[in-house]
Amino acid sequence: MFSAKIDAQIQGATLGQVPDRFDQTVSNLRRFEVGFDVANIRTDCIGYKGCGLPSFGLGAGACFNLNPHFAIDADLTVTPTSSNVSTNIYGGRHTEYLLGLRAEVRSKHYGYFLKAQPGVLNWSHVITQVVTPPDGQFYFLFGERSHFVNKVSAGFEYSPSARIHIRGEIGDLIERYSSSSWSNNLQSTAGVYVGLGKSIPWKAPTYDAKKAHGFFDWKNLTLITGSVLAMTADSITTQRFIARGEVEGDPFARPLVKYGWSGQIAAEGLEINAEIWGMYGLHRIHLHWIERIVPVSIAAAHGFFAYSNDRAHATSTPTP
Repeated sequence: MFSAKIDAQIQGATLGQVPDRFDQTVSNLRRFEVGFDVANIRTDCIGYKGCGLPSFGLGAGACFNLNPHFAIDADLTVTPTSSNVSTNIYGGRHTEYLLGLRAEVRSKHYGYFLKAQPGVLNWSHVITQVVTPPDGQFYFLFGERSHFVNKVSAGFEYSPSARIHIRGEIGDLIERYSSSSWSNNLQSTAGVYVGLGKSIPWKAPTYDAKKAHGFFDWKNLTLITGSVLAMTADSITTQRFIARGEVEGDPFARPLVKYGWSGQIAAEGLEINAEIWGMYGLHRIHLHWIERIVPVSIAAAHGFFAYSNDRAHATSTPTP
């Protein structure tokens, strides 16, 4: 029995069939990851002249990998300096505490992920009370103030080795002021993480052109065209919306679309490029059902935005 097993292994090696334990596509992900990152923050007064706080933050993060596709992520981000002014909403140093779930599809060296992280945003020096003594000379009392936030983001990961992960993400930090008041804030982050602890055995998918459909087949071309048409409809209604003096609610598009059609076209061009490259990356790791979902989701989202903008325009336009 023993000699037969050895003979089978030798015969397999002769035919070019390498045993699984020598398969070089196996990547040993680590159970824990820790790292540092930098963030571009646009929350409350940050980034405006009067605030004195540049839109820059330093952070640290840690995660626990449940398996190769799901992880619990914790992030801490803080501004290096304090603001020049204080109000009853913001003032002092800005700190974010976030904890949530990351879902990721990955190959040996790259991956795409989505994150949802509820948490708390803290300002260290805000006005908490106005005191008016008998002489009439009022003064302020200061303290900390925290708001509930929820960050939803999407990102890309590059892993030059099993232990090193370079991640970039862009997201919407939704800040809650009251039950009926909140704000959407664009926030991008980039960082380097190191894997620690026990490994999680996992076999990375390899691309086989014979088993994959052509990337620019009629289905993908139709779906991409549909998403571009939905983006165009959203762009037209958005510019009509902005022409009335309204402010774009989408934090991703807001920095560009405020400049008119030049900014709107640039935003749409960036999104189309990201859509195609993202689809191609999913195509390479044979996740074709997600590859098709990407343009469908984009078309549905922009179709809804176009409909909402058009209804808002119709509501605000006086009838003769």
